[in-house]
Amino acid sequence: MKTINPETAVIVFDLDDTLYSEYEYKLSGIRSVIDNVAALYPDWNSDDLWRSIDPDGKDWLDKLCRHCGFNESEKQVLLWQYRLHRPMLTPYAPHDFLSELTAPFAARALITDGRSLTQRLKLEALGLSSLFDDILVSEACASEKPDGKRFRHLQDKYAEKADCFIYIGDNISKDFITPNALGWITIGLRPSGQNIHRHLPESFNTEYHPNFWIDSLQDLASLGNSSI
Repeated sequence: MKTINPETAVIVFDLDDTLYSEYEYKLSGIRSVIDNVAALYPDWNSDDLWRSIDPDGKDWLDKLCRHCGFNESEKQVLLWQYRLHRPMLTPYAPHDFLSELTAPFAARALITDGRSLTQRLKLEALGLSSLFDDILVSEACASEKPDGKRFRHLQDKYAEKADCFIYIGDNISKDFITPNALGWITIGLRPSGQNIHRHLPESFNTEYHPNFWIDSLQDLASLGNSSI
């Protein structure tokens, strides 16, 4: 049993499917691509283009390009539009809640895999950019989970002011094994049916599991000054 004192603890979040639904981001990106194509090419309208793809599938862009007769170079342009569009996203918990939750902590950080601009555009759309003291994106840091580079960076940076580190994520295949090995407290947000990465917990050894599971971010409300 360990008592958490926020004043000497660092709280760290994952981003995708932890602070918002990555599936919602996917739909936002597809909508951006399709609306742009429909606006620029009078032969197609948005409804026809939507019917030509399966938005739940991984090959939606291939199907769209086949429907429109786009070549590989044109496909890459659309892919980058998807990656760099300004998304419409709904946070799993409002900024006011997360701000109040994390304010007492010694520091607040984000460790996320992905492209730097893409991930920061997501944070901007969610209104959460100002929440974090450190935003560590895999592309910028040349490190992807479960590599420990970014976790150790935070430990070293806050060594003098923190004796406890907490990581909150969702992906059992890569989110928790490293902070577990470093002695962090790990908390897993149970996946919804639409999570992009869905894994059965029983498929992974115990070192991959978080210390605790929660059903929503609101379950973190009593995290400060609690014993876990």
